[in-house]
Amino acid sequence: MNELERESALRVAGVQNRLGEAQIRCCELQRYLDEYRNMFAQRAKAGMEVSGMRDYQTFIARLGEAVQAQQAVVEQLSAECQREREVWFQAAARKSAVGKVIATAQSEDRTAEDRRVQREVDERAQRQRGAL
Repeated sequence: MNELERESALRVAGVQNRLGEAQIRCCELQRYLDEYRNMFAQRAKAGMEVSGMRDYQTFIARLGEAVQAQQAVVEQLSAECQREREVWFQAAARKSAVGKVIATAQSEDRTAEDRRVQREVDERAQRQRGAL
């Protein structure tokens, strides 16, 4: 793995970690929202004061906004993760292409060297036959 490919892989890993943490946070916020909605429904059935209802509704609305904001963070990190993966794959493809070019050049060099050596051997054999 070359340096560019290694750096790309590390960036992908970093973004994936941040994405995982953001997803966990989003699930936690969603769970809190669901819990508070259930508590509100139970307390509303049991009867509660108007000010308490307003406080619950305000808090639930803010928690809903926090869930939406966290979902946006998850979507952004997911897109960033995809972009970083593409960069990583491109780096790997470039490395592979360069490796193939180098292997082809080395193979052509070996073939040319083998032909040169064979030509020298053939010329030496002809000279020896001519000397006899």
